[in-house]
Amino acid sequence: MSKLRIALLLLATVTLLGGCTATRVTPLKAAADQMCIEENPKVQVNDFVPVLQEGFARHGIQTQIYSQIPRADCPYVVTYTARRSWDMAPYLSTAEITILGPRRQTLAKANYHLRGKGGLSLMKWQGTKSKIDPVIDELLASAQLSSAAPPPAQTHSTAEPRKSLDERVRELQQQKLGYEDYQRAYRQLLLEHQSGQ
Repeated sequence: MSKLRIALLLLATVTLLGGCTATRVTPLKAAADQMCIEENPKVQVNDFVPVLQEGFARHGIQTQIYSQIPRADCPYVVTYTARRSWDMAPYLSTAEITILGPRRQTLAKANYHLRGKGGLSLMKWQGTKSKIDPVIDELLASAQLSSAAPPPAQTHSTAEPRKSLDERVRELQQQKLGYEDYQRAYRQLLLEHQSGQ
C-alpha cells in the first residue's frame, strides 16, 4: 500500500511541476512573401510583435504593422492575440496567430497555450521568443511563397508628395519595432532626409 501512495505522490508532483504546453498548428501552404500585421492594441505582451516579425522574416516573409488595413492595400493579413498570466512576474500564457488570405479566409492558424498556467514549472517564465519561435516555425516551415507587390507604405511613398521628417518619424514609431530595429530605421530616415535636402 505504501508503494502505491509513493507512486501517486510522485505522479502528482511531476504533474504539478510539469505544466504542459499545448500547441495546435494548421500550417500555411502558400502565400505571398509580404504580409501586413494588424495591430492589436489589447495585447499587453510588449515583445510579441517584434518576435512575430522576426519569426516571419526568418521564413522569408516581410511584414508591416498597421492599425487599420484597407483590404485592397494588403491581401495577406496576420492577426494575433496574446495574454499574460502572473505568478510573481508576468509571463506569456496563451497566444493565437492567424493568417488571412485575399478574401479574408483563414489560410493558417497557430495556438499556444500553457496548460494550468504553467503550474509550478519554472519554464513558464521563459521569454516570448523561446515560446513563440517554435510555433511560428511550425506555422511557416512548409509554406510556398510567391513575390507580391510591396506593402502599401512602400508603394504609396513614391506616388505621394514627400513626407516631412516628423511625419516619417511618427510612422516609424507606430511600427512598434524593437529598440535596435527602431534605431537602425531612425538613422536611415535621418540619412535619407539629409541627402534629400
